[in-house]
Amino acid sequence: MSFKFSKKELLFPSAVFLVLMTVVGVLWKKSENAEKLHLKNEIRTAGFLRFQEFVSAGQINVVSLEDLKNRIEMTKGKYFQYWEEDAKLILRQNRSIKFIQWIDTSMVIQNIVPLEGNESVLGLSLKDHPRIKEWNGHVQDGSINISSWLELVQGGKAFLVDVPVYFDNKFQGTITAGIDFSYSFDNLVYDMPMYAVEIKDDKGTSFYKHNNPELERINNDFVFTTTYSVDDLDGQEWTYSFMPAGVTPFEERKWNMMVFLVFGIVLSLLSSSLVYFYRRAKKENMRFRKAYLKLQELNTSLTNEKLIAKKASLAKSEFIANMSHEIRTPLNAILGFIEILKISEIDAKLKEYLLLMDISSRKLILLVDDILEIEKIESGKSTFKNDVFSPSEEVKSIVSIYKPSTEQKGLYLEIDSLINSNQFVNGDVGKFGQILTNLLRNALKFTEKGGITVSYHESIVPEGLAIEIVIKDTGIGIPKEKLHTIFDRFMQIDSGKAKRHEGGGLGLYISYQLIALFKGNINVSSTLGVGTEFIIDVTFPLAENKPKDTSMPSVITDFSGCKILIVDDNHINVIVLKKTLEKFGIQAASVSNGERALEMLKDNTFDLVFMDVHMPLMDGFEATVEIRKFNTDVIIIGFSADVTKEAIDRALGVGMNDYFTKPITFDKLRENLSRHLLKFS
Repeated sequence: MSFKFSKKELLFPSAVFLVLMTVVGVLWKKSENAEKLHLKNEIRTAGFLRFQEFVSAGQINVVSLEDLKNRIEMTKGKYFQYWEEDAKLILRQNRSIKFIQWIDTSMVIQNIVPLEGNESVLGLSLKDHPRIKEWNGHVQDGSINISSWLELVQGGKAFLVDVPVYFDNKFQGTITAGIDFSYSFDNLVYDMPMYAVEIKDDKGTSFYKHNNPELERINNDFVFTTTYSVDDLDGQEWTYSFMPAGVTPFEERKWNMMVFLVFGIVLSLLSSSLVYFYRRAKKENMRFRKAYLKLQELNTSLTNEKLIAKKASLAKSEFIANMSHEIRTPLNAILGFIEILKISEIDAKLKEYLLLMDISSRKLILLVDDILEIEKIESGKSTFKNDVFSPSEEVKSIVSIYKPSTEQKGLYLEIDSLINSNQFVNGDVGKFGQILTNLLRNALKFTEKGGITVSYHESIVPEGLAIEIVIKDTGIGIPKEKLHTIFDRFMQIDSGKAKRHEGGGLGLYISYQLIALFKGNINVSSTLGVGTEFIIDVTFPLAENKPKDTSMPSVITDFSGCKILIVDDNHINVIVLKKTLEKFGIQAASVSNGERALEMLKDNTFDLVFMDVHMPLMDGFEATVEIRKFNTDVIIIGFSADVTKEAIDRALGVGMNDYFTKPITFDKLRENLSRHLLKFS
């Protein structure tokens, strides 16, 4: 049995089929164009955002060189003594920087860090070098020079970045770094498996690639290209290209859409299916648009969060400085009364307690100073004192401070061998003590039974005195998965709501950073439930002379007849300073603000004025300016708990003769009074 279809019977189905096929064809073409436009916008948006990240990552490396330049210029070349240490710190913090060198005004490379592997360029002159023209141009212009991607004399390739240095109104040389941005850029693209990146220098040399970009294969519609001016003086621009990796996503989607078309042909006989696919396509387009709008909102939110974070960082620095001032003010009174009691007739046992109070208070001052150093350490502006001290005595001193609190907790704290050393070194005793203090406090905090053992060993080496200190506890131990994070800032072993141990997670971070600045090493090993062991290795240069005897002399220098005015709004500080001056035979007068100080100096004659800088009505800076208008002979000494460099520089700038920071010891005060008031000593 066979079926025959007449032309009329086939006409309507054919007409419906053709109409539906026409609709399917039109919709397919429209969807193709929309998909192509969407993909272009997606690549453009993602490419632009990544471009901004690349620019920021590159600028960070140059900023660290500018910071080094600023430190050298601000100190008029005195910072050169720390040049090598600062350069090494920059290299550790910026892995893209391969070396840093100093080129003086004779165009000769005088110094390079690291020296190993770069010996061939030391002493090299730029006079006959191809890049001498651009180097000279930027020296005259005072701007930063970034070379093209160069073949280096010592091997390899890099960009050479020249930062001119000026002080005393003349050019001094350039800080020149070899930079390969691959490390910084790789950290930005590790999560980009679907995209490729290529960056070319001003000469068209490709110096960075990610995911094997193939510009000649990919349609220009799907490549985001932009330029970035890296050197306005020489007109140098880098070309940044962002594109899909491998097969073009549009080609993949186009084939998918062809499959959709085939299904559309089959399903065009069913109008309901056509409606279904149309609505689905519309829904997908709406979803993509919402995702795009959400991405824009996220970018705006990230920008706002960045501004908030910057403000928070500034507020944190200001808070730390203010807290330092507030802590130092009462500590000045405490240490002042301790100094007065030390020279008073008191029981021998009380003198022992007084000695421990004195040591503890001074360690607290060092702790406050080291907390302020966090900002300096992280910005590369930390400075070191050149004290003469005995490392072994410092270890014994710190152990003696923590021994009572350790025994009170039912634990032992002991040095496993008798330390007898007469070796003295040059270094910052405060920062050295901060390291030991943080490690001992950490051990005490996490030890519930048993105790802490401190081992000290020293040996003379060509570089000076090599010291090894081992601090071993029988505490809770550190899990293996957290061992590599304990030196991170704000990182704690037991974090969260269920934490048992107090602390902000800064102690080990500070110790780690300080040891790095000392060019030392710290290692840790731990067994959970058994205990933890920290090993410190550091070398100090040997001191040529032993420190002077700082013990209190039996006879106090007599300054009888000296007239001193104390200007301070803190009543307790005034009492402490007056009592101290009485031991020198001085009956001092006092006022609580700058206005009263002006009145006293106009009506009376004083040899010296102790001037606090932060006071109501008229502060010490303003008062000094007014005093100098009618009295240029009186000695004015700033006396404040504000230890910032800005306050000290401002005090000397307005006419003060000297600046003492609170607290000040009895001996130090007497020494400085003798220096300023020689006629009474």
